[in-house]
Amino acid sequence: MRDAPNDLGLSGLVLEGLGKLDQGITIFDQHLRMIAWNDQFLEMCDYPAHLAFQGADFASFIHYNAARGEYGPGDPDALVAERVEKARRFERHQFERARPNGRVLEVTGSPLPGGGFVTIYTDVTERRNQEARLQQLVEERTHALQLSEARLKLIADEVPAGIAHIARDMKVLYANRRFAGAYGRTPEEVIGLYASDILHPRTLSESARFFEQSRRGALVDFEMRIELPDGRFKDIRTLLRPETPSSGEVIGFYLLSIDVTRRKATMSALMGSQKMDALGRMASGISHDFNNLLTIILGNLVPLAEELGEGELVADYLAPAISAARRGSALTQRLLTLARREQFAPEPTDIVGAVEEIHTLLRSSLPRSLEIVQEYRTDVPSALVDRAQLEMALLNLAINAKDATGGVGRIEIEVAPYDLPPEEAELLHLPVGHYVRIRFSDDGCGMSAEQTERVFEPFYTSKAAGAGSGLGLSMVYGFVKQSNGAIAVDSAPGQGARFTILLPGVELRAPAEPTPTAETIPEAGAAELLLLVEDDMQVRRTIRRQIAALGYPLIEAETGDEALNLLDHIEEVGIVLTDIDMPGKTDGFALAQHLAATRPEIAVLLMSGQASLTQPDDGALSDIPALRKPFTDAQLTDALSKARQRARRDISRGMSIAERSSK
Repeated sequence: MRDAPNDLGLSGLVLEGLGKLDQGITIFDQHLRMIAWNDQFLEMCDYPAHLAFQGADFASFIHYNAARGEYGPGDPDALVAERVEKARRFERHQFERARPNGRVLEVTGSPLPGGGFVTIYTDVTERRNQEARLQQLVEERTHALQLSEARLKLIADEVPAGIAHIARDMKVLYANRRFAGAYGRTPEEVIGLYASDILHPRTLSESARFFEQSRRGALVDFEMRIELPDGRFKDIRTLLRPETPSSGEVIGFYLLSIDVTRRKATMSALMGSQKMDALGRMASGISHDFNNLLTIILGNLVPLAEELGEGELVADYLAPAISAARRGSALTQRLLTLARREQFAPEPTDIVGAVEEIHTLLRSSLPRSLEIVQEYRTDVPSALVDRAQLEMALLNLAINAKDATGGVGRIEIEVAPYDLPPEEAELLHLPVGHYVRIRFSDDGCGMSAEQTERVFEPFYTSKAAGAGSGLGLSMVYGFVKQSNGAIAVDSAPGQGARFTILLPGVELRAPAEPTPTAETIPEAGAAELLLLVEDDMQVRRTIRRQIAALGYPLIEAETGDEALNLLDHIEEVGIVLTDIDMPGKTDGFALAQHLAATRPEIAVLLMSGQASLTQPDDGALSDIPALRKPFTDAQLTDALSKARQRARRDISRGMSIAERSSK
């Protein structure tokens, strides 16, 4: 510490000690004249030694700084005057000054009791650098945390699950977009609300026990059906994980909810498909034998009834038996349609026209107390369906509605075009595009949730015993799926039912004009020898009676191999009526293929009681006629005529080819 020369006393020792400090010190009197200073002051402020002496004017230091630009731009005299004026107030002050060399000085001035002030200069450069580095680190960490939080929020909002953080008192602390969106809100709107403000009372009541388990520290997984604010129901699987800090006390819950409605619907559809396949295999297995039995029954009862004529015996015994047998045949047909083993003949169909036709049929067959209302638009596209099966499906829905209403009520049939959106297409496993939507509604008794889930199952019925076979709606389901469409049902007890069918729309093209033929092939008489091939003796006897009644001479064979032997020895055979499924090496298809190759002049007619009459992928058999057992005399006559025409057409085509080859 420097001051005026004097003997070292107590004050001199103190000042000498202050000279050992790391800080710079100056003392100015009430006239702003320097009294004392230390070397650290000169070094920190980069003042020349000659500038500091006892009695040096405070303004000289300020002027030196202003001249070298430490106070920035401006008039040096004005800068000096401003600072001297402030110093003359002798007020306590503290500020930091950044020097041009990058050092930062903290200047602290304190007034002295006798006038003047003492100023301490502290170099805080390292401290400020550390603080700056720390601030930068904090900012980097904060930015990283913000990015991490944004990524986590993005992930949480995009995962297909509702996520929430719930306090012990059931207040929502956090919610992702999917959780909030399920209740028609945004995450910001949900946070701060209590569960009772969001959940349906029934959902809250049923889930309370699971939250209580989690409140006790258990890891809870449960599945339940919840009701949403818009009235929709969802099947939700929820995982609850308790939040336990180091104290071990549960202070909240982490919740994750997954919508399993689609998965359950898929599993239900898979089970339904498996049941349909099982039914198909069963129907395919029994249909042949069952239809053979019906062929025998009807083939004997119908001629007997015709022979006896009108009378009490026929009315009381034979007519009910014939009717029951025909109903059995119709039931088999429904089984085969349901099993998808029946031939499916789709074609572009005017859906509105088909609905109008079935409406006319329903109006004449349903009770007058059941009102039927039909609504449709003029821009409804056509759909590629089997029209007969469409009408059968609508008939089954109408019968179901009649039973649900008790014959008193209202049926509405609405047909309209429908553009299937992507989200609904994904749910229904259908391609996006244009569809025809058929809504079939009734105001009947409705169905429970369990009945609605099982309504399309084969043999499932909610009707009284004996009132239904349980195949009607299953057949509707099979038809829609076979038509590459979708069907859904909405129903509740006492609120009726609404079936919605979607069928892919197509452009309806005008049918091609028939090509006129050069000459008409004359119809052959009934004098051709007919070979009947059937392995079941009783069925063969019944069909033989039908053929004989039509005036055909005939011979019989029990197997395909036996039929080949007869054909080798009897040239007069003109028609072969053969069963498809027969024992031995030669079934009906093989026999037909052999005749097409060796005896094309012979007319061939196939018959079967099996589920499918689909023929092999063989050009020679592409249009061969086929009959499904049991068949009537009229059906047999028509099929035989088609078989003869086909044989004559093939012969004419073969002769033309031969003539062209000879030329």
